[in-house]
This record gives sequence, structure tokens and C-alpha cells, in this order.
Amino acid sequence: MRSAGSIFRTYLTLEKGRSRRGQARRRVNPLLNASVVAQTCALPSTYKWTATPNSALATPKSGWVSLKDFTHVPYNGQHLVYGSNHDASGYGSMNFGLFTNWSSMASASQNSMTSATVAPTLFLFAPKNIWVLAYQWGATAFSYKTSSDPTNANGWSSAQPLFSGTISGSSTGAIDQTVIGDSTNMYLFFAGDNGKIYRASMPIGNFPGNFGTASTVILTDSTNALFEAVQVYTVQGQNQYLMIVEAIGSNGRFFRSFTATSLGGTWTKQTTSESAPFAGKANSGATWTNDISHGDLIRSNPDQTMTIDPCNLQLLFQGQAPGNGASYDKQPYRPGLLTLVR
Repeated sequence: MRSAGSIFRTYLTLEKGRSRRGQARRRVNPLLNASVVAQTCALPSTYKWTATPNSALATPKSGWVSLKDFTHVPYNGQHLVYGSNHDASGYGSMNFGLFTNWSSMASASQNSMTSATVAPTLFLFAPKNIWVLAYQWGATAFSYKTSSDPTNANGWSSAQPLFSGTISGSSTGAIDQTVIGDSTNMYLFFAGDNGKIYRASMPIGNFPGNFGTASTVILTDSTNALFEAVQVYTVQGQNQYLMIVEAIGSNGRFFRSFTATSLGGTWTKQTTSESAPFAGKANSGATWTNDISHGDLIRSNPDQTMTIDPCNLQLLFQGQAPGNGASYDKQPYRPGLLTLVR
């Protein structure tokens, strides 16, 4: 038989072991709690927005009649927006001075560019740490410029060709480009105001550069159903890409949406009708405009992946007061903002 002293020593040993195991568990638990995965969201199957605010964010400075075709990046914790403008005679290009809150956009400076970069797309090409501004109506169908300081509206390089091809069956030619990349390729998407969406690509190592002259039609529908202002995004936390395309409806401009699992793959309709659009009069919550037109989803980072966070979707768009009677080029477009209701 074991002595009382032996039994007591065994008891102490067991208790110390339990204590050490309990301490280990207590030490591990905080680490487990700290490693909780960040929230991810899927894209909704139907969209409902609220206008934030239910008015234009800014009005054109003196001499300009419209602000439109917006492209946006987050920049050092602030908003950086480029766009097109129109005065009494023709199109130009501009950027806004940096601003922190959307309520401050109205007072941000509006800076004219000495060389027009109409319908721009702005992003940081991270592999070479260079800013790229792509646009239309240059020497070739689409052109680009580069800079180390995207806040300087007139600090961009000389123009370089982005796409030198042509398309048939279009009164405008290639129009409203956007550029996006994955880990291996860069892709150019564009419209033609003709019911078609086009795509071209190149190895990411060749960018910035010319996508060449060839393109592929990837979507076809009626002219009004696939009109212009195509944008393509990486959906954060999902193996998915989102495309939005502006359409013309009976109640104004609106966006349809499509999804794909690869940028070079097939695109599937997600929202297709004016009554249940990606964004339009039917679901925008905006009363100051019937048109939800050319703009940019607010990206979670500025690089070439064009990444959006589906948990926090916002759309910067161009809208206008209904029934103003102006010709298209002189319609008084203003920036507006929609926030997704979840």
C-alpha cells in the first residue's frame, strides 16, 4: 500500500499538470480569437440602393456645363476622382482635388487638364509601381499616360497607344474602355454603342503597352441593352468577377450586371431588366435623377485588380435633373453616390 505522503505527492503532481494544461489553454484561446477571419460577402442576387445623399455631390465650376465619366481610386486615405467635363464648345478632362468625405466633394477643387483624356480609367499598376490613366479619342482608339503622382492633373506623361484596332457596325467606334488584371494577364474591355462588348488581352509582363488591333466580341444584345460605360471588377473574397454595362431604358439610363469566374472566360447575366437592374431608377432610391449613368464602383484598393468589397458597395455615377431638354453632350450631368442596402 502506498503511504499517505506518496499519495499526496502524486496528487500535487496531477494538479500541477492540470494547472499547466489550463494555463496553456488560456494562453491559446486569445490567439484563436485574434485569428477570426474578416467578414466576406457574396454579391446579392437583387440590388437595392440608397442615395447618399439624395442630391448631386458637386456642381461644375464656372464655364462648364457637366461633370461625367467618373473614375475613382482610394489614395492615402482620401478620394481621388478623375472625369470628363463639357463646356459650351466641347469635351475636356479634369480631376478633383483630394477629399476625405463625400460631403466634401462639393468644395474640392476642379482642375482642368491641358490635354483631354475623355472617359478615363485610373489605377496603380502595382507590378511596376506606376499610375496609369487610360482614355479615348487620342491618336489611337484608346491611349494611356503614366505618372508617379496621380493627384497632379497635368503631371502625366506623353500619350501612348493602348489599343490600335477598329470595330465595325458602330457609329462611335470603340468607346468607354476599362482595364483590369489578374495574376498573369491584363485585359481591355470596351463598348461600341452597338449592343456588343469587346475584350482584348496581353501578358501582364508586357503592360503598360498596346493591346494591338485584335479584339473579341464577348457579349451581344440589342443596342439599348448593351450600350456603353462597361466596367469590370474583382469581387473581394470570392472567385468571381463582376461586369456592369450601361443600358438605355424607358425611364433613363441604368446598369445591367454580369459575372464570370475568369476574366478570359464566359460572362453570365446577373441582372438584366430595367425593372430589376444592377442600378437604375427602379432601385436607386434617388429622386434627383432618373439616370444612373457612367461611373465607377468604389474600389477597396487602387491597383490593377479593380477590387471591390461586396460587403460595402458604393457606386459613384453621373446623374442629371430630369426633363432638362439639353442635347446629350450638354446635358447637365453631376456626380452622385449610391450605397448598397443589405
